[in-house]
Amino acid sequence: MPPLVFPQAISLLLYTLIPNAVYSSMLAARTFIASRRVVSIRRTPLRAYFIPLALVGGFAVILIIAPFVDASGLRDVVDVTASTSLPPSADLKHIRVVPQEAAVFAGNKVVGQLGAYYTVGDFNVQVANGRLVWVAPLEFQGLVQWLSRRTSPGVIVVSAEDPDGQPELRQRAPMRYIPSALFNDNLYRHVYMTYGTEQILETTLQLDDSGNPEYLCTLGRPTIGWTGQRVTGVVIVDPATGAMHRIDRRDFGSLPSWVSRVYPNDLALEYNSWFGQFVHGMWNYLLVKRDVHVPARDEVFGLLAGSRFVWFVDHTSPASDQSMTGFTYMDTVTGAMTYYTSSGGEFNSRGAEAAVASNPIVRQGKLFPTQPLLYDVFGQNTWVVPLVAETGKYQTVALVQAKNGHVVVGTSSSPKPQDDAFAQYATFLGVAGAPAAPLSASALETGGTIDRSANAPDGTVYFTLRGNGRMYAADSRDDPAVLLMRPGDAVRFHAAPPTSGADRVDHLRDAAFAR
Repeated sequence: MPPLVFPQAISLLLYTLIPNAVYSSMLAARTFIASRRVVSIRRTPLRAYFIPLALVGGFAVILIIAPFVDASGLRDVVDVTASTSLPPSADLKHIRVVPQEAAVFAGNKVVGQLGAYYTVGDFNVQVANGRLVWVAPLEFQGLVQWLSRRTSPGVIVVSAEDPDGQPELRQRAPMRYIPSALFNDNLYRHVYMTYGTEQILETTLQLDDSGNPEYLCTLGRPTIGWTGQRVTGVVIVDPATGAMHRIDRRDFGSLPSWVSRVYPNDLALEYNSWFGQFVHGMWNYLLVKRDVHVPARDEVFGLLAGSRFVWFVDHTSPASDQSMTGFTYMDTVTGAMTYYTSSGGEFNSRGAEAAVASNPIVRQGKLFPTQPLLYDVFGQNTWVVPLVAETGKYQTVALVQAKNGHVVVGTSSSPKPQDDAFAQYATFLGVAGAPAAPLSASALETGGTIDRSANAPDGTVYFTLRGNGRMYAADSRDDPAVLLMRPGDAVRFHAAPPTSGADRVDHLRDAAFAR
């Protein structure tokens, strides 16, 4: 059912008006044809049927063209502040390195025997007790499973910060009101029956301070024609009992501290589109395109910026090149958006993905870049790009300096590949007191006398040792001293073994060279 809010509620009138008008028009047409053969039959006038349809159709057209006429009004829906400074410095302990693909891969492993009745629902990222996590409910497989069980046993929680964290099947009070339930147990219907006078923009499962699941249903209203939605409130629903509590937008300051997100991600993307496209109205966007910028992707990502959970997306020119005009952080609770313009001319997310995908280590390992996120790392706009295998399993992370496209890939054999990547990146930037790259248990110390060596165009130095059939590689950007190596030099170093069967090169760590 459509929301009982103007103008969407007009759809309810169409359910009776259109079939009635169509039937009456067909009956009138039949009488009109018959009257041509039988003079005594009076023709039925059609005007009375077409006038209501014309009025409703004309009103619908007005609602459709309203955004074109008032495109600047759509842009003003968004509360945006421009900034030329860098975003808040990233806390390396709370970087989102686990992409949704990896969360799905990990979550599917813990369903077990419940998979006969339930399937893993959509994962959404949020903050729980100060940490980023992925949360998904167990949804019913279908009608039969709902009839036989009637409740869902719980949710799946996967860390979005720690790839080695174990996924958890959290079973608390059985959940009755969920999106896949039917009839009056359906979450959407349950909320609609009480708050149907507002649009239900999104339903998300979130964890409260005790780790119990709660559903948040975001309510809103259109402001310009059919679109221009503004958030008007949020309903907190206990999925076990169905108890509901509505909080008006004016009272969002009183929301529980565990509420991570109120504004839907698709609405955040629309806000970014309106803000960038309609700088000087609709005609400028369609024809001249002066000062126009658009989101570089058709999705937004949630991340921690300081202590705030925000929606992030980068902006580019309408030509969709690989340069960035800026990026936005949008508070997921208040809706306040900040547009950072200091990154103009740097690589956008598409360019960062392309740079990572072309990296030799990534190509050899047959890895796939996902969810590029922009953080302020060591005072530099930096793309954090997780790398996954074809199955979706997390492997490592790549860092891309947005200014020049320099790529650093964490060693996947390291105990903490992301720590290794940040350590390499800090060394590249020359950051004092940078974290040390962790050594894996398989990174063995070895050494010997250099037999042969060669320098690659990308700065990698390859060499072999006398009496040793293996080939070793060292990155001169991490330690320029490797460029001075010559046959006959004595060396000692740690070497990480190849990350795939196709790679026959050991990569150096903590190298020390001596003649």
